[in-house]
Amino acid sequence: EIGEHAVAKNKCFSMNLSAPFLSQFFKEPMKKVLPYCDIVFGNEDEARAFAKDFAINSEDLHEIAKKLSVLPKKNNKRSRIVIFTQGAGPTVVFQDNKVKEYPVVPIAPESIVDTNGAGDAFVGGFLAEYVLDKDMDTCVNNGMHAAHMIIQVSGCSLPEQQ
Repeated sequence: EIGEHAVAKNKCFSMNLSAPFLSQFFKEPMKKVLPYCDIVFGNEDEARAFAKDFAINSEDLHEIAKKLSVLPKKNNKRSRIVIFTQGAGPTVVFQDNKVKEYPVVPIAPESIVDTNGAGDAFVGGFLAEYVLDKDMDTCVNNGMHAAHMIIQVSGCSLPEQQ
């Protein structure tokens, strides 16, 4: 119902793949939601699990992103954006039939406290700029900044402002 509302009102609808097992155990619900998705987020493990479960015969993140981007979509007013994070590796963004990689700002291993929530922080940081109609570089960089901050603290709490 919310997907139909998003299409009818031309509102952005996004989904985070969230965990590698979800595409296996919740494949049918995911198939129902995916046509409404304007943006799909995931990490490299989630992307490869999705590819396996949805018969995308590739392990290459660029290829998976490309094939995921052209799966059936209800709102034809915008193309689907696919974003895969890779921890310390570059973030892969597929938009308008083009792929771009964004290098991650290095962080000293001793500064990493807890990586739980890094992906969610990335998505939140990205969407905070996306809803303000910022360009892709700004959205991705803000997502990376949020993830960079969250992995330096225990749990999913933001550090005090400095």
